[in-house]
Amino acid sequence: MDLNDIQHIIQDYFDGITPKSYEKRIRQWLVSSANSTEKDSVLKEIWDQTEAEDANTQKALAEFQSNRREYEWKHRYHKTVRRVLKWAAVLALPILGAALTWLYSGKYYERKQLVEFYVPEGKIDSLVLSDGTKMIVNSGSTVLYPQQFNKHAGNRNVYLLGEAHFAVAKDKDHPFIVHSGKLNIQVLGTHFNVKAYTNEELITTTLEEGKVKLFDDNYTEVMKPNEQIVYSREDGRMSKNVVDVAKFNDWTTGDMTFDNQSLNEILTKIGLRYDVKFILDASIDRHQRFTMNFKHNETITDVLDVFTHLSHNLKYYKKGKTITFYRNRKEGPQ
Repeated sequence: MDLNDIQHIIQDYFDGITPKSYEKRIRQWLVSSANSTEKDSVLKEIWDQTEAEDANTQKALAEFQSNRREYEWKHRYHKTVRRVLKWAAVLALPILGAALTWLYSGKYYERKQLVEFYVPEGKIDSLVLSDGTKMIVNSGSTVLYPQQFNKHAGNRNVYLLGEAHFAVAKDKDHPFIVHSGKLNIQVLGTHFNVKAYTNEELITTTLEEGKVKLFDDNYTEVMKPNEQIVYSREDGRMSKNVVDVAKFNDWTTGDMTFDNQSLNEILTKIGLRYDVKFILDASIDRHQRFTMNFKHNETITDVLDVFTHLSHNLKYYKKGKTITFYRNRKEGPQ
């Protein structure tokens, strides 16, 4: 067994990220006599590091745990390195052997490698994950996902910055979890939409069919079809409403529907779709509300003309990718 492989498995076990179903076998392997020389060498190295850095152990552990949570590698961190090492020392330090051979012969241990899928502004794209889950990803969004889901891991984890629609492949033994910041959205097999752009304070989850559970460190909510939960990044609060799901999923076909939404919200979505930037004159009320619908084949000019028809004193001036709205009484910028 390669020493690097032994180091990886010992470290993951001490870090608390070993799958729970294999912990018992690894503990049995830790007290066996197999590979005792290599195991003692790895333990001694970790022990020496722990001793040298003892003064900073608690701070380092807190930072390490925070970083893992931020990147969503969070299973459990109940035991510190020092505590586990003392436990191992009591058992006389023969650590890792038959179980490790079993682990690798069964291809249990797979290092996680995430793939980044980015959709630029003005585009909509799609992908199919290794389990058959289908995703439609909106403009200006990023998805991080493993090339191959580890069949030995408990969950199928993906990470979202932006907006995406999910048609999750059913697998009752491996819940599918979408992570965005501190919010986690867990499903077994369902269709739902998540809007979680980093520049927006709210994360909106809309359920089309199936059942999902939303949770963070403090709150948990369960959703049923045609429900929407809006999550506040600031305080973690969740508010639930019954909605017309079609209005929130129409973007997947390239259409856009706005139902009594503020000008600010509408222009944000239009800006992403057409890859343009809006400038509003100070006299324009950003909170005035509109109800409108746009089809996927309409141009940005078509969209802007609708505004001038709905609000007769609102005009626009377009230069490149910048669009300025101004009052009718003013002349357009030169």
